[in-house]
Amino acid sequence: MTYQDLSKTDADTLATEGQATPIRYYRPRYSIDETDAAYLAQVDLPGVGKEDLEISLEGGTLEVIGRRSSMPSGDWKAIGAGASEGDIAYRLRLSLGDEVNGEGISAQLENGALQVTFPKAEEKKPRKIAVN
Repeated sequence: MTYQDLSKTDADTLATEGQATPIRYYRPRYSIDETDAAYLAQVDLPGVGKEDLEISLEGGTLEVIGRRSSMPSGDWKAIGAGASEGDIAYRLRLSLGDEVNGEGISAQLENGALQVTFPKAEEKKPRKIAVN
């Protein structure tokens, strides 16, 4: 698969109109493996649940956004500058090219580990050619 990571930086901060606190976007750690039939992306999204996850495909670009609250719970205290300012979101944007069947993309999230499966387009799958 020819893919391009379109995430600009490791940490982008964006504020939307009417939003009191900006959201910090971080590029999550990820890896991509290939099988004969598909590409498999493993994306680390610690602290993100299914209800806080958005995955979209538009114009050949896959975007994954997972949000989590950075507010400390109980007696836990964040240390470091800006550690508790606003929510944190992970954002990963990948340009998939024409080697992927966009209709067959599937995703599973378990314990903050997202697996996205990109089936290869039929014309891109390896095949054997008979010799006459």
